[in-house]
Amino acid sequence: MSTNDNELPQPDIPHGIGVARTSVDLIKALALPLVTLVLGYWFNSSLNERQQVESNIRLYAEMMGRREEADSNLRKDMFNSILTTFMSKDPSQRLSSEEQIRQQILSLELLAYNFHESLDIGPLFKDVQRRIAVENRATNAELRGRLESVSTQVIEHQLTALSDAGMIERGDALPDKIKDLQAFIVFGPKAIPDPDMKPGEGPARVCLTMQANDGSVHERQFRLELLSYDEAAREVRVHLYVSQLLTPDECRQPKLDLAAKREIDTYFVVGLFDFPMIDNTRLSGGERTAVSLTALNPSVLSLALTYFPASRASLKDKPYYDEVIRDLVRNRQPSSPLR
Repeated sequence: MSTNDNELPQPDIPHGIGVARTSVDLIKALALPLVTLVLGYWFNSSLNERQQVESNIRLYAEMMGRREEADSNLRKDMFNSILTTFMSKDPSQRLSSEEQIRQQILSLELLAYNFHESLDIGPLFKDVQRRIAVENRATNAELRGRLESVSTQVIEHQLTALSDAGMIERGDALPDKIKDLQAFIVFGPKAIPDPDMKPGEGPARVCLTMQANDGSVHERQFRLELLSYDEAAREVRVHLYVSQLLTPDECRQPKLDLAAKREIDTYFVVGLFDFPMIDNTRLSGGERTAVSLTALNPSVLSLALTYFPASRASLKDKPYYDEVIRDLVRNRQPSSPLR
């Protein structure tokens, strides 16, 4: 038997199928470079766009850094110049007592409107107020009114800034009833109604909420009482109660157990020169609360109760290290519902 007889016969491939297979191979050969070209162009374009964005961000950051540096230098020079007004005892400046007080009030206005978020200017206000009270002159009421007008404007500016991230509830009371411990504050819509008493006839409770950085909503119950009023110093001694974090149902209970749910139970004095960003009370979870006296006259005493995150406090109010560590640990753990 010959060698050709042992070979298996090859099947015949139709001509159309062979042409189609050749076309597919040709398309594959042409498509690979084209796809590579398109992907390369897209990658380079995306990389160039990203580099452009990063370059713009660096340029913007550099410009803002220079702007902040120039602004800081200007504010530093301004601060040193204004503070000299209070500390200078140059005998060559022969100003009357009233002229000195007016000059200091003007300096306080500049300080208050430019540095109220970073500087505790309350002692300067109180010193000028004391000097006005010591001097017996007809212009005392006008000077005191101007001084208190500056402080109330600063308080309102700070309350507006704090309301963006926190909650504020305002209330009024009658000053002439504080001596009898009957000057109960009448709060607004956040007050918790008590069916056993009418508004203004007993200590009112308020439920305030705040959204945390992780998206959760915190609720606490507050109670504020007026204990005494110093007419000369124009200050009010208060008793502030703040609960722990509560559920919505607990927060709105008019008979909540204050002893069992207590976190803060403190007494302090608040006046027209206590600013909420500076003079506030620390709460757990990096939160703050403040009581501000927004108006004080013979007919009405107005207060503002503020609940806000510590990030909105003044620049001088630095967080404790343990608070920073807790925040870092909390951010690394999955969020869990309250209680």
